[in-house]
Amino acid sequence: MNEPLGLILIGIGVVYDLLACVGLIRMPDIYTRLQTSTKAVTVGTCFILIGATVFFGFNAAGAKAMLCMFFVLMTNPTAAHAIARGAHSSGIRVERITAQGLLGRRIESELWDRIRQGEEFDKDRFDHMLDSCPILDIDGHMGCEELFARISSMFGDILNTPPEQVEEKLIEREREAATALEPDFAIPHIMVDGEGAFGMLVVRAPQGVWFSKECPNVRCIFILGGTCDQWHFHLRSLAAIAQIVQLGGFYEEWMRVEDADELRELLRWASRQRHEV
Repeated sequence: MNEPLGLILIGIGVVYDLLACVGLIRMPDIYTRLQTSTKAVTVGTCFILIGATVFFGFNAAGAKAMLCMFFVLMTNPTAAHAIARGAHSSGIRVERITAQGLLGRRIESELWDRIRQGEEFDKDRFDHMLDSCPILDIDGHMGCEELFARISSMFGDILNTPPEQVEEKLIEREREAATALEPDFAIPHIMVDGEGAFGMLVVRAPQGVWFSKECPNVRCIFILGGTCDQWHFHLRSLAAIAQIVQLGGFYEEWMRVEDADELRELLRWASRQRHEV
């Protein structure tokens, strides 16, 4: 009776460890990978060791398995905590705000937590950025990679980054996860090397830009980029843009206005409205 039960427990542990391996491959950054490498691996390894104890019985081999399980339970969480603290101290941030999070809740919980806790947004800075950022009104239908190639030089000047690097990062970001969050709206955003750089570029494409099969005609595009030390403003800008595009009638006005100057006035009006929400 002990042997079949032991094999079942070992099998459950192997499944957990295999799922942890998949998670390590699929997760986008160090913090989410640590989740799978600690929780799933710890549970899986413990199941295997318990199964080995049941299989061999409570003898010398079983005692060794229990001792190993004790050390796994003690060291795995401690090591993960140390790695996470080291990554945070080194300035490594979560790689991206997931498209699914913005689709489902309009903005990730981290941003909404800032609002609920009463943290004040740097309103002046975002408003000033709206006053000075390039706004392009482009003709013709194109793919997102073609759009990135067209704007890489202008955006590279804003970020003090070589255009080819900007284009490469935008394409890589898009391949990681689609940045078109609604059929009419996309918000590609990247992190670049250096310090003290942040910028935004706004694009209206009346004929649409192809981002994916689900979003083949995106007409409203906000492109953000910045260095790691600007991460908090990066989050605040994402929150501000999410509030702007959710205003009633925004997309209709976005397509109705005639040129880039009127687009800027629309964005200024929308930004004032978000302060009143």
